[in-house]
Amino acid sequence: HFSDKHIGRYVDEFVFRLNDGNVKRSTLDRIDSIVFGFSGNRLSYKMLVLM
Repeated sequence: HFSDKHIGRYVDEFVFRLNDGNVKRSTLDRIDSIVFGFSGNRLSYKMLVLM
């Protein structure tokens, strides 16, 4: 559960964790894998509404 009052602190914490350098995969590697996973796949409006 995220409180609107503290959302900035939560985001700052996750940004720090990802940018700290103690992760096995860099942020750009993560983005690349997400983009690669979406390529060639279509999400129809019908499927989006059912989610």
